[in-house]
Amino acid sequence: MNGISIILCCYNSEKRLPVTLKHIADQKVVDTLNWEVVVVNNNSSDHTVAVAKNTWIALGSPAPLIVVDEKQPGLSFAREKGISQAKYDILLWCDDDNWLCEAYMETAFSIMQDDQQIGALGGWCEAAFETDKPKWFDTYAKYFAVSKQGRKSGDITEKKGCVYGAGMVIRKSHHSDLKGVGYDNLLKGRVGKSLSSGEDTEYCYALRLIGKKIWFDERLFFTHFMTEGRLSLAYVSRMRKAMTYSNFILWPYLDLLEGKKQSKNDFIKAALKGMPLKPIKKIAALLMGTMEQKESAKKYFRHLNYRLFYFATYRRNLQRVKSWRSKFSS
Repeated sequence: MNGISIILCCYNSEKRLPVTLKHIADQKVVDTLNWEVVVVNNNSSDHTVAVAKNTWIALGSPAPLIVVDEKQPGLSFAREKGISQAKYDILLWCDDDNWLCEAYMETAFSIMQDDQQIGALGGWCEAAFETDKPKWFDTYAKYFAVSKQGRKSGDITEKKGCVYGAGMVIRKSHHSDLKGVGYDNLLKGRVGKSLSSGEDTEYCYALRLIGKKIWFDERLFFTHFMTEGRLSLAYVSRMRKAMTYSNFILWPYLDLLEGKKQSKNDFIKAALKGMPLKPIKKIAALLMGTMEQKESAKKYFRHLNYRLFYFATYRRNLQRVKSWRSKFSS
């Protein structure tokens, strides 16, 4: 159906929801645009549901707000629930700490309507802080998805190749096409306090494998609210560890997109490259280096571990992706 559904996935979101919903209610849209808000309560133990309902009533928005439960923990499960309950084909993923600009929804709808081949659309954001902004934040802002996703508005399919999940706009029809051939994401997203990630990137790669475009538009702006608990270098280190794992899981997608084939011997050759001097240097960096040098060394040893011991995982994931892709092609 013609319109747009905002999908807002929540886990213990009672403190963040009022401001987020206020920005949604303040969206400037033409009278002919149908829209709704789908709040997915993902196993919250606080008053997320009551806060969502009461806040929306107080805001007086004419758009309906639907609250659904998803008991299975994990962002990807919550998003699946939201997609299944959405009334409209165009879907906007809004996290509980995203404050959308007033024109976000209408602009996104217009872009998607103008080009039916766009599979995923993203914008950009700046950060707002619960406490003082850390001096180091700008250096590591990209790990918090605080960045522009392109130099200029347009097709970024062959450039960045993906957009982050916050503020991402997709189509329910494309999702149905993927599910119809057996697509099942390898990455399941964040569960509770875990920092697993990458499911949004995986979805973009899946869309590219079926010939869809990835698009960026600088008119799509939002503020990403940073809570105090996330503002530490230790948190950044944990995120980088999770991202390294996610990137490994996504190697099969990139290899298929680039027409690249990797054998077990290729994994071993890549692991042995630079031996023995490189690991010695990385050990020295772990012991005496700056934070960035230490993080680079950690990434090296994680990759080394994947190359030496996890080819079977790579091959299994590659076969899963090739299986559903071949059904779509046929």
